[in-house]
Amino acid sequence: MKLHILILLFLLSCCNLLNALQILSVQNNYTDLKRTTCLLLSSSEVNSVVHRADQEASFLLPNQSHLQMDTTRPFSETLKQRGVSRVDRGLSVDLACKMQDYIDKTLASSLGEVNSYKIPRAFRFANVLEKQNRWDLLLPFDDAIDTNSDETIVEGSSSSSVVMDALGELLGEGGSIGKIIEDILGEEAILYELACLISDPGSMKQEIHPDIAFQANGGIPLIACFVSLQDIDSTMGPTVFLQDTVSADHHRCINDAALADSMLQTIPSSISTLNAGDCSLYNPMVLHAGGGNVSNRRRRLFYFTFLNTNEYNDPSHDYNPGSIRPDVKGRALSLREMRLSLESYTHQQ
Repeated sequence: MKLHILILLFLLSCCNLLNALQILSVQNNYTDLKRTTCLLLSSSEVNSVVHRADQEASFLLPNQSHLQMDTTRPFSETLKQRGVSRVDRGLSVDLACKMQDYIDKTLASSLGEVNSYKIPRAFRFANVLEKQNRWDLLLPFDDAIDTNSDETIVEGSSSSSVVMDALGELLGEGGSIGKIIEDILGEEAILYELACLISDPGSMKQEIHPDIAFQANGGIPLIACFVSLQDIDSTMGPTVFLQDTVSADHHRCINDAALADSMLQTIPSSISTLNAGDCSLYNPMVLHAGGGNVSNRRRRLFYFTFLNTNEYNDPSHDYNPGSIRPDVKGRALSLREMRLSLESYTHQQ
């Protein structure tokens, strides 16, 4: 009798175990299903964005040309009136090549620091639209010091001095870009961004967008300057600018799919196919987008942005905090102060 009871108890325990295993299997399958569904949704969302960017590009193509330098009037007037201005040879080819090497090494070391949790990501990278094979690398100024909890990291002058050399040519005495910024914003304009956009082969097109919301003050709240560190051809994903789009109507249209399609099929656009050292300055309210890099070469755009301190909304309120290292941002450097630092740095060399 006891033997029968023991056998019965054993069989019951086996049944319970099988039930438990079945339930666990179902739960695991459900977890896998949820994970797969999430991946499918993410893929669908990505494909939707890619499809829209390709659609926009096809709309623009019939009326597209290469961005040209306007020599008929001052660069500052072109920028104010059209939202974009090209300036050739703003940076020497020699310094552009040195910056290329510096950017590549800094990208590799920054990825290593972030991936090994030595440095918070926000101290090395900013967010960028369409992140695949694309980085927004934050750069130092004047050997700025980064602080990370108990650690202090000092960028050595042997590496970051090339950034100072490049800024000296662009913004310092005789620099063509500094003059344009001063003409429009004045010397008290504040450094708002200092970084490098890097687009590797396989990076995707961005959708047409402004960097900041339209402001009806009648002036320019920010000026951004892209400096090409290598020759950029049409296969490398040059920036597409829609000149003359700094208006409430253009911003309203781009945010409404039906209106956007009609606008993009008729509006002229320009691709920024620059040579090494050439610059494109733009009002961040102008509509634009980074192209997809279908070449086998890396595209690097060294850039900086200055903020107009007179009667304009802080762009960070529009979810655009600016691509700048926290330590550099905390210094609130004006164009005048940067020029003094650059002059002092030059005299020390």
